[in-house]
Amino acid sequence: MIAEVWRDALHRRHPGPLLACHLGSGTARGIDRVRFGRRDTVVDLGRRSVDEVFGPDDPPHPFEQVVLVVGTPTDLRRAVPVVAGPVRAARFTVIVRRAAEHLPPPFPMVPGTGRWTGLLDARIKRVPDAGWSVELLLTRPVSLAEVVTALSHGLAGGRRGTATGPLVAARGRDAGVWRPGDALAGGMDEVDAILDVGAAGAEHDPAGPGTPRLRRWSLEDSRWRALGRPGAVPRPRGGFEVDDVPPLDETMINPTGFVQDTEGRSGRLVSREGRWALVVNGRVRRRLPDDGTVTDADIEAVRDLRTIRVEWGRHSGPLASVRAVAAFAAAGVPLLGDPGPSWASCLGEPLRALMSSVCLKDMRDPLRREEHSVRLRRAALRAHGARARWRRLGEITGVDLPAEPTVSVVLCTRRPHMVPFALGQVARQRGVDVELVLGMHGFDLDAPGVGEAVADHRERGGRVIAYEADPALPLGSILNRAVLRAGGDLVAKMDDDDWYGPDHLADLVLARSYSGADVVGNAAEFVYLEELDMTVRLPLGESERASRRLGGGTLMMDRRVWEETGGFRPIPTSEDTQFLAGVELMGGRLYRTHGCNYVLRRRSGGHTWKVGSGYFLKGTVRAQWPGWRPSALLEPREHELVGGGR
Repeated sequence: MIAEVWRDALHRRHPGPLLACHLGSGTARGIDRVRFGRRDTVVDLGRRSVDEVFGPDDPPHPFEQVVLVVGTPTDLRRAVPVVAGPVRAARFTVIVRRAAEHLPPPFPMVPGTGRWTGLLDARIKRVPDAGWSVELLLTRPVSLAEVVTALSHGLAGGRRGTATGPLVAARGRDAGVWRPGDALAGGMDEVDAILDVGAAGAEHDPAGPGTPRLRRWSLEDSRWRALGRPGAVPRPRGGFEVDDVPPLDETMINPTGFVQDTEGRSGRLVSREGRWALVVNGRVRRRLPDDGTVTDADIEAVRDLRTIRVEWGRHSGPLASVRAVAAFAAAGVPLLGDPGPSWASCLGEPLRALMSSVCLKDMRDPLRREEHSVRLRRAALRAHGARARWRRLGEITGVDLPAEPTVSVVLCTRRPHMVPFALGQVARQRGVDVELVLGMHGFDLDAPGVGEAVADHRERGGRVIAYEADPALPLGSILNRAVLRAGGDLVAKMDDDDWYGPDHLADLVLARSYSGADVVGNAAEFVYLEELDMTVRLPLGESERASRRLGGGTLMMDRRVWEETGGFRPIPTSEDTQFLAGVELMGGRLYRTHGCNYVLRRRSGGHTWKVGSGYFLKGTVRAQWPGWRPSALLEPREHELVGGGR
């Protein structure tokens, strides 16, 4: 199959030298049967970078055509830092052998500043095995790095201006992208000028007393991790740590595509000949490479499984072994198994404890299975995600790198008696820096219980901006005035009578990071019907998807998105629906994460959305329970029912 891909890519070649590059599992298969010309160059990007072949300081190398074959979109993003160099061409063919179904076609995100004004033709088409082929023709040569970066942006999506990774000015190059763990990606030796790290610190024994462990970021280290060469780097005294494991590209390895209801089959991740193999019903479904790289296609191939049991064994290396397990966990694949041998401690104790906290019987309950998945993905992304790793790198080096975004919660209410409850929901949020903008619609701080609740919130360290809103104004206008008072990087909307888990905001920040969406939120899957004293879970479709169905009390966005959309419409109801429609009309992306952090409270009256309890029971429900029964992720507390229906 791959030989046919190569032949098809070369079928319409033009006279002149050609550069053929490949990266990813199986992309070199059959390449020896392809006829290349005397002036052609073939580069295995898993072993050598472009500037190692041609030299970073060489004059530009013009090629008539460049062909790049990658295994998956994950490999396309891995190629970004290793194609930087002097290669330029006017014709490009890029083939992605296989892509996860949820990923869009690789339409290139054309660079600005007029660099691609000479684009003549761009053709994008499907190839066998759910892959893509992209052909670009320009009037004048552009760099290979520009093309790969543009396609990487197109495949990954993301907010306008979002970079694929931290940008650094690498030695011997104009600019490059470095993410630890990428194939042949440069490490600390390439960024020490940027990070102002002394060379002496990097040369010290990483296990030496009192010495920052900077050597883990060296070029030799990352090359060993990328290629899985046991013994190339000796294991430090005391074993490897979490930050020694190559970080995950959360744009590709994430929970998107999680399946809530499965057929019940389970798999086993077992070590065979030093490599991980996924076994289902006694048959090998998937084999991972020696280095433990997991791609978006590997994740999609296990979405139908109820769970995967990790069976630790002899492996090509601890980091390669742990790298794969961390990737499946970050994708929300329900993993279980014992904590593993001592060398697996670099997975991180929270992840090891979670894997051994459940058994196969527990996973038969769809809700408990999803809760376990959410806990795994949180722990893995916060320990092994590239963004989290960069922030810890800043802590190690003492360099100021971008911090986690701050969040302003806008909460507007007509009901002063609900203010203490609402402030309690904001106060219990953890893992985020939060301020609250409280819009008091028709009352002020002198209303019974309001001033006391605000003062108590402040005494406990919470930040509150409280203001009285004109009762004649519609809700949309009051929300806009609240956002104008907000000082956070992100704006989150919460309602005064609904329940929120303590990780509600933190999970939205995480979803925004890996989805690249302009607006993220939950769906109102869990509803407490106060009149009936009953909790129902509605069948609203799969979570972790691009979706228009977001709960109005769960929205999170950049302030810039709110500004460019024109804010909320000045209307008394449906302001959330209209806002989301405006974001879509502007080409924005909406993303729905899991719904276990949120319970919508439905009273007998007093709602702007005027439907009765029967509305939530008129169709099929996924589950229903007597009383107040939220997900365990809400970490429910009985006293939170103050103002409720019991």
